[in-house]
Amino acid sequence: MSPARRAAVAANKPPHLRAVLWDLDGTLTDSVRLVVDTMNFVIAAHGGPPLPYEKVGELTGHPLDAMFRLAWPDIGAADVDRYRVEYRTRYDAVAIPATRLYRGARTTLRDFHAAGLLQATVTGKRAADCERILRGLGIRKDIDVYLGGDSAPRPKPAPDLARHAMSRLGVAPEESVVIGDSAADLAMGRAAGAHTIQVLWGFARAPLPDAERSVRTWRELRGAVLALGGPKPGILDCRGPLRS
Repeated sequence: MSPARRAAVAANKPPHLRAVLWDLDGTLTDSVRLVVDTMNFVIAAHGGPPLPYEKVGELTGHPLDAMFRLAWPDIGAADVDRYRVEYRTRYDAVAIPATRLYRGARTTLRDFHAAGLLQATVTGKRAADCERILRGLGIRKDIDVYLGGDSAPRPKPAPDLARHAMSRLGVAPEESVVIGDSAADLAMGRAAGAHTIQVLWGFARAPLPDAERSVRTWRELRGAVLALGGPKPGILDCRGPLRS
């Protein structure tokens, strides 16, 4: 085959997947309920009405301000700042120690890392909190870049955080996949030009419109990543089935 022909064939091949951008709550960690309980603890301390799980869960990944405004639509900036500090203090003391990885998350992270995929977090949490949580759960070398809600100018569903992760990893949008459980995760990924995969073990239990693919198990997730032109199947299939 001539060099020109090889170049033409290469140009027509779909881009090779190089990076996985992970949401945290409801995707890697079983922690959506912890977010809801912490929010309601702070709201109750100030006489506000408890918020339904569904309402808070929909906003997981958004700034805390949006959640406080569900309870108090006219809340002032000073109160938001004060309640945010109370939320983080409570979350650090109670929720972080109780946070656990979903079964299958650790092995998948390690398999993707061993297969040569770059990995970053794109969570609504502060980047330092995300790193502390995952490192505390034994995830050290598998995540290349820890990014959070304080890493980009606009929160999800704006594309800023995903684009920043791509820039840090040195990959193009078409070489990336955003994996998350909420509408905000998937809308962010789609707006950033990335592939999107929804996991159905987190907050949203039905397929969402911005998901290219929805999966119910970690084994399905591996297959979905492989279908995007990721690592060779033998690398990720060597450990057998993974269950959520």
